[in-house]
Amino acid sequence: MLSRAFVAAGMMSVAVVVSATVVVSGFSRTQQTSPPAQPAPPAQSGRGAAADPVAGNWRGTLTSAPGVTSPIIITIARRNGTYAGMTSGLTATAEIPLKTLTVAGTHVTMEAVSESRLGDVTLTGDLTVEGAAMKGAGTLTVGGQHFDVTFALQRRPRAEVIQPQIEQKIEYFAGRWTFDYLGAEYPPLSTGSRSGAVTFTKVGATNFVNGKVDGDVAGKAYSESLSIGLNPDTRMLVFQERRADGTELVSVGNWRSPIGISFVTSPVTANGKLYQLRRFIGITSPQAFEVTEEFSIDGGPFRRLGSAHFTRKQ
Repeated sequence: MLSRAFVAAGMMSVAVVVSATVVVSGFSRTQQTSPPAQPAPPAQSGRGAAADPVAGNWRGTLTSAPGVTSPIIITIARRNGTYAGMTSGLTATAEIPLKTLTVAGTHVTMEAVSESRLGDVTLTGDLTVEGAAMKGAGTLTVGGQHFDVTFALQRRPRAEVIQPQIEQKIEYFAGRWTFDYLGAEYPPLSTGSRSGAVTFTKVGATNFVNGKVDGDVAGKAYSESLSIGLNPDTRMLVFQERRADGTELVSVGNWRSPIGISFVTSPVTANGKLYQLRRFIGITSPQAFEVTEEFSIDGGPFRRLGSAHFTRKQ
């Protein structure tokens, strides 16, 4: 996690301390909005690692311009010509995809995003693999301040699989889940921080589940209804929500990767403005998943709205 990052800026110098281990891996894609790719076990040292110059586990250091060094681990996996992976360095409790990762030959570009008490933390890298070494430069952004960094990594073996292998089935959601959501109040997309439980019930022999939310927001009880449908052939989902205030949100999602689902809602109009919600569900285990939400107003840039943790109870 890019956490415990302390930035001190002066007239003559800037000191950056990133005190954490960053595990960096992710999906090969050329645009931020591209769907995640199917993950795969990382290449090991030996014949598998030698066959691909990029896939594998890379360990080394991240050094800021003032000379402060922090450990970093980058893991890249490949299956059927597509690079994929996970990052467990951006949250304390779960592995999640990188925001972007692109591989072209021996050239790797990446972006990792996290949150801290100082604001959003973004790490970008432009790296090149030379044999068992991967080096390059990048930028660390803490809040509104930008700092140059360099990477120095060596290939290392990693025995364990880097992501949970959850089968993409509608039955995953069936059951009772408790949740805690921390985020801004932005009607009609969000009523703010809230907690509660949601129960999903499978609809006969179909690939649909219906859900009912019973929650609490600012000391007031509320209820919502949900419906999720999955096409098992294409791994596409439709997610329909009827909010307590009568707002309906319809999202189309992609569950091509067992580690996560990316959604974008159809735009909704309220108070003369056009709102759109973007959501990522990180499948962390059979018993838990994480939700990250961003929103856009009138077609503007997406901004962080909130995040939630769901835990299976039944």
